[in-house]
Amino acid sequence: MSRIGRLPVKLPPKVEVRIEGNLLRIKGPIGEAEHRLPGGITAVMEGDVLRLERADDTAEMKRLHGVSRAHVANKVRGVDTGHSLSLIVNGKGYQGEVKGRILEMQVGFSHRLLFEIPKGLSVQVTPGQNTFTIGISGTSRDLVGAFAAMLYRIKPVEPYNLNGFRYSDQQVRRKATKTTKA
Repeated sequence: MSRIGRLPVKLPPKVEVRIEGNLLRIKGPIGEAEHRLPGGITAVMEGDVLRLERADDTAEMKRLHGVSRAHVANKVRGVDTGHSLSLIVNGKGYQGEVKGRILEMQVGFSHRLLFEIPKGLSVQVTPGQNTFTIGISGTSRDLVGAFAAMLYRIKPVEPYNLNGFRYSDQQVRRKATKTTKA
């Protein structure tokens, strides 16, 4: 049996789930989300606990069972407390700011980079000395992670001076600077 799929999803007090066939409508204090269950997976409400059950024990069904449960749990958490990620951008002269729904950054290129902030996300920029922090938050874990990954790919952190983008919880192994033998 799928170890993830058999875990129940405990619903927080302010979150409601409506089951409409294979569609789950999840509503919470921050927002709303929908999740369509694949064929063979059904949802059952037992008080304030949501359980997902599968039709048979094939390998494909076990895989769908676990991933469906994980998606539902992420959406329940998203509409209740939200998801957030933080990126630290380090480099001499690096700047960033949010202007309306546009994230504008100067990160060592000859031009400023402009990114439209996707609907459903909020972005905050906190400036510092030769560094700034980008806080990304929203109800969809997928959208928060995808936007953070897109920004990270601009200029991943380099191990010598830690210049570039890095996640706030990322551990970077520092390298010694190169020297010549005399």
